[in-house]
Amino acid sequence: MFNKLRRKFVLIVVLSLFIVEAVIIGVISGINYYNLNERADSLLQMISDGDGKFETESDKRYDKKPDSDNNDNGRRDLPGDQKKKPKLSNLIGAGDVDIETRYSTRYFFVRTDLENKIKMINTSHIAALSAKESREFAAEILESGKETGFIDGYKFLVTTSEKSKLVVVIDFNADISTAMNFFYVSCLVGFGSLVVVTVLVALLSKRAIKPMVENMERQKQFITDAGHEIKTPLAIISANTEVIEMLEGENEWTQSIRHQTSRLSELVQRLLKLAKMEDEVRQEMLITEFNISDAVADAAEPFITLAKSKNKDLTLDITDGLTFTGDEAQIRELTSILTENAVKYAEENTEIKLSMKRQGKETVLSVFNKGEPIAEESLPKLFDRFYREDSSRTRDTGGSGIGLSIAKAIVTSHKGSISARNTDGGILFTATLLKGKAAHTAKKSKT
Repeated sequence: MFNKLRRKFVLIVVLSLFIVEAVIIGVISGINYYNLNERADSLLQMISDGDGKFETESDKRYDKKPDSDNNDNGRRDLPGDQKKKPKLSNLIGAGDVDIETRYSTRYFFVRTDLENKIKMINTSHIAALSAKESREFAAEILESGKETGFIDGYKFLVTTSEKSKLVVVIDFNADISTAMNFFYVSCLVGFGSLVVVTVLVALLSKRAIKPMVENMERQKQFITDAGHEIKTPLAIISANTEVIEMLEGENEWTQSIRHQTSRLSELVQRLLKLAKMEDEVRQEMLITEFNISDAVADAAEPFITLAKSKNKDLTLDITDGLTFTGDEAQIRELTSILTENAVKYAEENTEIKLSMKRQGKETVLSVFNKGEPIAEESLPKLFDRFYREDSSRTRDTGGSGIGLSIAKAIVTSHKGSISARNTDGGILFTATLLKGKAAHTAKKSKT
């Protein structure tokens, strides 16, 4: 159980780190793409506005007279639109385009008439494409009918005037390659850190859950010690009751004492068994391949008479000849617990149904009884130790709130699952066992 708890702890930590890293890498990659796209749009618009040439604010400033816009300190004033507060695109985007951009930007442009007939091609600012390739590129863009977009690492912008069209195409392969390399490196670093953290958490998880483990061990030790201490006075009370009955005869008081001591003895036995089962059941399981159909039928048949004595009918619907690999004694006890629970809480003059079927690789044992529905939020709690959905009803039937906890421990030790749900005016308990998937133990034998 503690190993399972450690695995869950490691899984939660690693999964949380993976989500954080994925979000960070995703956000950074999104910002890079935003930067790339914003820069491409800015450059395309600038070249289109310049009719195929760059015309930046820097050009305008340098065209002015040396002293025309200097202040008293010899500083050049910025244009009015640059005195405004920076936009979000300036904070996380491509930023301003300076005068050096014209020399680092690789682009070409094509001018056509309104009928898309090419009149002029300028490839002086790019070496990767020839005039013929540029012509084919422009023809593909015009045929697509789009005004802007990406094609094979190139981004284009088509502007239309009264007499012609201008197609500007910028080579962004280098920028895209840089962005993708950054993404791959980020993923590699993220994966490496995930592996390192997984190893560290796996090594340190035992220390992290140590307080919880110690607390649970103390609880189990207390239950075991208290159970053994209670056994002695119970035995004395029972012996004294028998002596009183021998001397003075049986009466309602001695009957009550024997009944209560019997209930308390059974409760102590189940407490000790539950505490032992959670850790030691797997070491003490006797794994064999047996006829589970006969085992379940033998365990359930004694309750048919008990049910009739309470004006209830118990019917069995068990598929013959099913085999199962597991602990036969525990499967019998699982059947007894579920059947006894159904007989206790079923309404009078109703039918209790026990069935066992094979569904693929699963063996499904289910027990149904008519009765008051249980609140949906309480259904999962039925398998918690000492949980009783209706205290008054439990007192009448003598329930201790431990039986279903033992049933869950048995099913869990056989790598299965157990559940309860309201249906058809009653409650259905279903135990699903995987064939041949019982817990591995040191003790194994064959029939």
